[in-house]
Amino acid sequence: MPHWPKADLNLRCYPDVPANVSMPWDAADEFLINEADQPVSLILNDRYGALSCAFPEAQLWHDSFCAQVATQQNRSENGLPEAKFLSQPDLSDAFVQASSDGDNSIVLIRIPKQKEQLSEQLHYLSKISSDATILLAGMAKHIPIPLLNWLEEHAGHYEQLPVVRKARLIKIRGLAGFRDLLPSTRSYEINGFSLSAPAGVFCGDRPDPGARALLKHLPANQTGVICDLGCGNGILSVHLASNNPEAIIIGTDDSQLATLAARENLRANSLKGDIRQGNILSSVEETLDTVICNPPFHDGHKQLTSIAESMFHESFHQLRSGGELLVVANRHLPYTKVLKRLFRNVELISDDKRFNIYRCVR
Repeated sequence: MPHWPKADLNLRCYPDVPANVSMPWDAADEFLINEADQPVSLILNDRYGALSCAFPEAQLWHDSFCAQVATQQNRSENGLPEAKFLSQPDLSDAFVQASSDGDNSIVLIRIPKQKEQLSEQLHYLSKISSDATILLAGMAKHIPIPLLNWLEEHAGHYEQLPVVRKARLIKIRGLAGFRDLLPSTRSYEINGFSLSAPAGVFCGDRPDPGARALLKHLPANQTGVICDLGCGNGILSVHLASNNPEAIIIGTDDSQLATLAARENLRANSLKGDIRQGNILSSVEETLDTVICNPPFHDGHKQLTSIAESMFHESFHQLRSGGELLVVANRHLPYTKVLKRLFRNVELISDDKRFNIYRCVR
């Protein structure tokens, strides 16, 4: 298990990833530790729990199931008590409750990939205190200049520290300028269905191109159990539920925001489905007849194929004999060999300039 000398902690990634791809801490985490000179009341978007272990008294929020598992495992490994994560539906009240230290508190934020999600988090934090100190950090290459300008424009006090080991840190205070940035739900129409998603959900304001390519290949009039693996805001789950009224539709995703959106989109379109949060199929015990998979190939800013490969492996083991996995993937991704090692029959049923679609029979 990797040892983090800066905080004297033993940490690991969950799910496991090669050390050359990601370590459970980085220079941005160390930057935050160096600059946090007052009690830390709240930590947001801490991917593997490194900051949580360094500041074990702070309350936590993260959208990802895997991030929460990683945090609990790393706290246990280092003899720390179980973490308490704030719930997503009550962010505003929870953030206020987490800031019991008032103006003397510090909030640590690992800057999320989507500006809209950061805007929403700062909106809620603006209700805590006008003078709470917010430290935001990330790797400099992932923080665009327009985002820095936006932070400076809205914050009462803005300080950008010099880049250290390719990491950037910003200190802000005076959050009144973020109060009017009300969280917005994004939406779109497709095939007569209305779909929406909050900030932080991938392609919440438009159909995901891979999902769109997969729509015309979805099963219809099936019975049994169909799983939308990595369901996002439920664009495929909604179509599956409509096309297969006699089937049991299960959707699962790592993101709490995504699962909340998928449930709401099924409800709003008068359709039934069971949406669960978990790591791949960890929340699914049923034997599956069909799995639909539009796998991600990014974890945050990191590009990797290990998530998709784990999805294929778990799908194989949970499908019944003769069950099918339907996969859409960008053409450049090397999935054919992995799929053929697992499934007795792999058929390329569609290919265009951007996507391949595979039907795999167990």
